[in-house]
Amino acid sequence: MMKVSKITLFFIVRNWIFCGSFLSVLLFATLTGCLPLADTGKKFTSPLAEIGQTGDNTARLSCFLNITNAQGPAIRLDLADIEVFGDDRRISLNKGPLKIDSTAIGTGQLFLGSVPALPGRYSRMRLTVTTGEIQAANGKYETIISKPLLVDVKLASDLNLEPEDSRSLLLTWHVQDSLQADNTLNPVLTAALPLRQMLLDLVFVSCPDIDTIFVVRTDKNWVVDSFGLKGGPTYMAIAPHAGNRLYVLAARDKTVKVIDLSTFRVVDFFPVPLNDVPTFMTISPDGQSAFLIDERSGYMSRMDLTSGRNASRVFLGYRPKFALYLDEQHQLAVSLSLSQKVLLLDPLSLMVMATVSTGSSPEGLISLNNQLFIAEYGDNSVSVADLTKRGNLSRLTVGFGPRRLLETGNQIYVSNYQDGSLSVLTPGQLGVTQEIFGLGRPLLVVETERRALLLGAPCDRYLLTLVLHPRANLAVAMGHFRADLLRIAWLLA
Repeated sequence: MMKVSKITLFFIVRNWIFCGSFLSVLLFATLTGCLPLADTGKKFTSPLAEIGQTGDNTARLSCFLNITNAQGPAIRLDLADIEVFGDDRRISLNKGPLKIDSTAIGTGQLFLGSVPALPGRYSRMRLTVTTGEIQAANGKYETIISKPLLVDVKLASDLNLEPEDSRSLLLTWHVQDSLQADNTLNPVLTAALPLRQMLLDLVFVSCPDIDTIFVVRTDKNWVVDSFGLKGGPTYMAIAPHAGNRLYVLAARDKTVKVIDLSTFRVVDFFPVPLNDVPTFMTISPDGQSAFLIDERSGYMSRMDLTSGRNASRVFLGYRPKFALYLDEQHQLAVSLSLSQKVLLLDPLSLMVMATVSTGSSPEGLISLNNQLFIAEYGDNSVSVADLTKRGNLSRLTVGFGPRRLLETGNQIYVSNYQDGSLSVLTPGQLGVTQEIFGLGRPLLVVETERRALLLGAPCDRYLLTLVLHPRANLAVAMGHFRADLLRIAWLLA
């Protein structure tokens, strides 16, 4: 009998904590009001920030906290207010008290708030500290600050918010410098605007309810930038040969928008077919075509990305869920969740070329060595089909509610939505070789070149980073980004 390795993850919050109401990620998220953090043993208080949709004539401002001297003294601060000041205007980033703990943050990052804001120029921040504590040698915390203390922080450069902007401020807490020689506490912080990142190890997380795309560094698990995109950005894609372009499905506007990644500006946009409400998008490897699925109506369309013309459209019915471009076969595989089949389409005309039978409610797809792996949500299984002979080869039982698949390092990762687990398959073997539990309700997984997986969990609102250890064949939780994740897009040089 095959031995299955089982791992249960208990989270220590070290990296991103975020609030929101619909995120999409490329690797491939929903930003709805702030949520309490999972019980980690470390008492973080989540900011009760207003994170509702930004109006047409307003902007949005988000703020994240990093620390220096992660191995320095253990300091805890209670904050009553985090404010940003500009030309006769003020932004309050938090709607309730917030506790920050240098030990709990460590090398990670803490989300402080995200709110609609009036356009204008802003130049400084102010934090109202109500309590400050330092950990003594005996491990107990001593109160050093017991009366409200105002900490003013000048921005390294002024922030100019324009209508429809969605910008981020990066606040750095210098922990070692905050502890004075006489053992008094004077919090030292600096604030800066994001620097434009090299297109390496970046993850783009789209948040349609707040019309924002956040940029995340996968080597540090930090949000490093953001930009606004009207229309409810959901699915994103980057074509390997399409240059410095990010394709974004703006579902509310029913358009595909093209973003220049050197400026984060829209350089082109294309309307989707009339009456369609796309729920999924993928693009061809050459960046010439976008394939759009409207799950409700059952239609699929191909958009020519060189002209914006809707080149072909076909009615599939049966609630199409997911599409995968099969590069070697020059076909497009589409799973139909109500018909127990996957269709293989001609990628130009969208005519049906072949059909693959599946189990109940097929969703995510991957291909490997002329085999198609199909996540069967209703049967808690992954089936394997031969793409050459169009026959089914095997069916493997996995966790409850498999939805997405990822192949990396000759292993296949299956995200099981219902039981919050990740099943690991090895092609050629007859069962699951590893199970990882405690992941919330994962939707999908994506690999980075640093041998890490990023795992999206839409209902539990976090993006979890698992680091893969090749020798131990083990995935270990490193941190999570609190947000409703639906999709991720990634850039790896």
